[in-house]
Amino acid sequence: MPDSDGGPDPRRLYRMPWTAADNAMQWLEPTRKCNITCDACFAPNEPHSDKPLPAIEAEVDAMLRLGKCDTILIAGGEPLTHPGIVDVVRLVARAGVKPSLVTNGVLLDHALLRELKRAGLVAVTFHVDSHQQRPGWTGASERALNELRAELADMVYLEGGVTCCFNTTVFPDALPQVPDIVAWVMGVPDKVQVLTLICVRSMDFAGPFRYLAGDRELVGDQGPRAWREASGELMQPDLYRAVRRAMPGFDVCAFLGGTARGDALKWSIGCVLTTGRRAYGVCGPRTMELLQNAHHFFSGRYLAYAPPRASRLGRLTLLLGVVDPVLRRTALRYLGGVLRHPRELLRTLHVQSISLVQPVDILPNGEMDNCDGCPNRTYFEGRLVPACRLDEYRRYGAPIRAVPRERAAGTAT
Repeated sequence: MPDSDGGPDPRRLYRMPWTAADNAMQWLEPTRKCNITCDACFAPNEPHSDKPLPAIEAEVDAMLRLGKCDTILIAGGEPLTHPGIVDVVRLVARAGVKPSLVTNGVLLDHALLRELKRAGLVAVTFHVDSHQQRPGWTGASERALNELRAELADMVYLEGGVTCCFNTTVFPDALPQVPDIVAWVMGVPDKVQVLTLICVRSMDFAGPFRYLAGDRELVGDQGPRAWREASGELMQPDLYRAVRRAMPGFDVCAFLGGTARGDALKWSIGCVLTTGRRAYGVCGPRTMELLQNAHHFFSGRYLAYAPPRASRLGRLTLLLGVVDPVLRRTALRYLGGVLRHPRELLRTLHVQSISLVQPVDILPNGEMDNCDGCPNRTYFEGRLVPACRLDEYRRYGAPIRAVPRERAAGTAT
């Protein structure tokens, strides 16, 4: 389904039905304290920001009053630095939603993972990328970091029953190594169920826009930390082409558009069918539409993380080729592969998710294009706001605005 520019054509994809009031996910920050530094992080390190459990419980209750969700992402900061993290997972589970952890993994070991699982943890997402100052790994390439990813994935796999995911913020210098990440992930479908690749966003205060908080212009270090240095701009098609270098048959089946441009591929999702030895193709839009709507019909919620055992149902998924022409072609390739290599029939056919995320970007007129139906909304003063812009609400009471310098100069004269 590539468009003429090499990127996916949104007209042929399923538009995810997520909204602020009815979403697959929400975002909870029990602390903003962190034990490493990530370039372009949108959250400041606040060493004394641990929230007490009663306050966290009240926040969870408020979030669930404001919007339905399947999963609450417990993030930060680094959530494992919170002394009551096991209790946080437990109270989220008791609220009737799936607790999922977003962590750098530095403090995670087998004993803590076992405790978290007993408390109700269903998924863990490791944020690993080459622009982190991480003990023992600072300066490592994305290719080298696959060794660390393998250690973390092995830990989750040995514990069992917890969905394992990886997030990578991709900087321009790391883009050529994205195929190495993808190839490693597709080689271990029994251990890793989800990969999310995120375009870095670093806004240049000396660039073509002025940034305003209310009527006050921000300069230098007055802006969010992630906006202090320009590092080049990546877009979703850049990630798409990089993934296809590792798997030429890769495609996405669903997306979230932008708040300014409905056809912008802000968050696009692909589902790969692979045995680990061979990738046979992808699911199509009809499969994702059936999955999301069937889950919502039976549970009242859109699906976020399926359990690891569901990823092993690739052969059963192929039956949806009856209504999904893309999946039907994948099924034919799988059949051909089994006929050529009969031992493939002894291997499990897995379904893996690969998501490509393009966070807020600025249109030429200064308008900010956020993810419409953002699945990472968090609680702020009685409402849900995008977690990636929470610091702007906390510091200025509202998101920063961008104004083109030429227009601003024309207005002044």
